[in-house]
Amino acid sequence: MRWHHENKAMDGVMRHPADSLAWKSFDQSHHFFASDPRNVRLALASDGFQPFTNSKTPYSIWPVLLIPYNLPPWIIMKPSNFILSMLIHGPDSLGDAIDVYLQPLIEELKSLWEEGVNTFDASKAKFSTVSFLTVDNQRLPCLCQFVRLEY
Repeated sequence: MRWHHENKAMDGVMRHPADSLAWKSFDQSHHFFASDPRNVRLALASDGFQPFTNSKTPYSIWPVLLIPYNLPPWIIMKPSNFILSMLIHGPDSLGDAIDVYLQPLIEELKSLWEEGVNTFDASKAKFSTVSFLTVDNQRLPCLCQFVRLEY
């Protein structure tokens, strides 16, 4: 979970989100978070799909994933590292109702940011970690639905 801190690119080439200006700017403005590389940076990803293409009844499923960005770039996007935070299902696209479903997740993320949690690292040392949602990975129509824009 410290790879992003210990293996930063020094040649100006972006190979990991930690090399981005946004990541560096966040670190400068939130020293308490950046001071411990074990603090978890998360990305949120979601997109709805219809699991039953042959069905005459419309039905949609929206997995909502959290992806830890502290990992090395070659394993960040491996499905085994995704955290399925919720699975939203229903007869239609979510539209504005996504807020209702995301509210518990938002409250949990706020708690992880403000209070953190006690956990153990590889050396079995106990420490407190906080988490931050750094980025929202969406394709454009889905992102527009999340932020209530027309597409």
